[in-house]
Amino acid sequence: MPQPIPKRKATKVKVTRLSKDVKKKKPHPKYGTSKLEDYFAENFLNVLGVKYIRQYEAKEIGRFYDFKIENGPILEINGSYWHGDKRIYEEKDLNGVQKKNIYIDNLKRRWAENNGIEIYYFWEKDIHENPEKILLTLKEILKKYQAKNKKNQRH
Repeated sequence: MPQPIPKRKATKVKVTRLSKDVKKKKPHPKYGTSKLEDYFAENFLNVLGVKYIRQYEAKEIGRFYDFKIENGPILEINGSYWHGDKRIYEEKDLNGVQKKNIYIDNLKRRWAENNGIEIYYFWEKDIHENPEKILLTLKEILKKYQAKNKKNQRH
């Protein structure tokens, strides 16, 4: 004759939920950031002590820019493959993703121009092969905007 299954005692389990401020937040919901952007921030912007907004949003077009310098221009960090660097890829050889990214880059460029914000592009190839040039270019950009901001403060 089969033995009856013994009854188990019910145990209470306490469920703890993470509060919203404890959960890890992403820079924005739809798009991620790249390792190249992280590298650029760490090795160039942070080294120079630049104050910036990471993933600056253009709400009107639903797009994000990599960096917006405080009281200054937008900086876009373009991966050679993903953005179809013309020094490496011929237009006829671009795939659909690259063509789409170039279209979006143009849309973002037009929005920045229409809103009076200068935009500078830094390519992966240059970041890795000529970091001294990148640092020099950034210093020139910062100097230009520091002078503009001082001039605007006097008026």
